[in-house]
Amino acid sequence: MTIERQAVHVTTRSGEPRGIQVTEETFDPSGIALTVSGELDIATAPALRDRLSAAIEAGRHRIVVDLCALDFLDSVALATIVHAKQLLPEDGKMALAVDPGSYVMLIFESSGLAKVLDLVETRAQAIEHVSS
Repeated sequence: MTIERQAVHVTTRSGEPRGIQVTEETFDPSGIALTVSGELDIATAPALRDRLSAAIEAGRHRIVVDLCALDFLDSVALATIVHAKQLLPEDGKMALAVDPGSYVMLIFESSGLAKVLDLVETRAQAIEHVSS
């Protein structure tokens, strides 16, 4: 298993810094787990989109995105996740780890995406889900 961490920092229009931290771990068979913390929005979602697209292009077709440490996400972040799922080949799998009582889960449920995406409570459950 390899682990790589990347901090993505952006500045708001008012000059306020904010960002996300992305930790990337690989697992077999052809899996990758991205753990995202911070605020995933219009300013930071492109960094996640790039990481997901690069992983899929590199042959990683078992994708886990751990959003349990996320404080905020918006519709651009949702679109980023849906887009990545659409990029997967037919035999590819994606699962998202989301705290069931969190704001993030509320957004998935209110958008209707909780019925379309594979949401589980923990990163370990997500890895098990995509590995089977």
